[in-house]
Amino acid sequence: MGILSRFVAVVRSNLNALLNRAEDPTKMLDQTLIDMDAAYRKAKDQVAHSVANEKRLEKSLQDQQNDAAKWAERALMAVEKGDDGLAREALQRKQEHGRTAAQFEHELSAHATIVDQLKEGLRDLETKIAEIRRKKDLLVSKQRRAEAQSQIYKTIEGINSAGAMDTINRMEDKIEEMTHLADARMELSDEFQGDQLEKKFKGMDGGTDVEAELLEMKDRLRLENKGGS
Repeated sequence: MGILSRFVAVVRSNLNALLNRAEDPTKMLDQTLIDMDAAYRKAKDQVAHSVANEKRLEKSLQDQQNDAAKWAERALMAVEKGDDGLAREALQRKQEHGRTAAQFEHELSAHATIVDQLKEGLRDLETKIAEIRRKKDLLVSKQRRAEAQSQIYKTIEGINSAGAMDTINRMEDKIEEMTHLADARMELSDEFQGDQLEKKFKGMDGGTDVEAELLEMKDRLRLENKGGS
């Protein structure tokens, strides 16, 4: 019983320390289950040996009681035959077996108490193993979720510490500036092309006025020349 109590205490201590240790909780749980399974097999073997010893004690007690009863019958036979000396020897042997039977009975009672305690400890250990097995999947799921959250936070912290957001902001400002510059160049280009086109039209209009005035002058000269002749 002492071995089981100490082992259960150690297991409980290991489970309580999981959150404060650097080991992987999943691996710790697996190892704990392995250790507890080994302890369970050892405890079960101890219980089996104790039960076997209990059976031997019961048999020895029964044998001593049977022998005491046998010598009591022989003492009675000797008395019936009038042999008091033989009867006394038989009664002495009967008392010897009776005292031995009493010792076996006392030992059997104490041993039975130990066997009951071992069986109770074995059932307690079996219950704890089953409980850990039921909770293992849940604990592993919680661990994986915690690891994922921790990794996300580490990634965010890494981005912030590396100035990635500052770089993105600078690139955003630079792209915005490039966009404004491209718009300005496009606007200037449209205005320049518009001015050139307007100059062409103005040149065409100016040429037409000159030609018209030239034709008018020629017509006047012809009229003057006709009138003089």
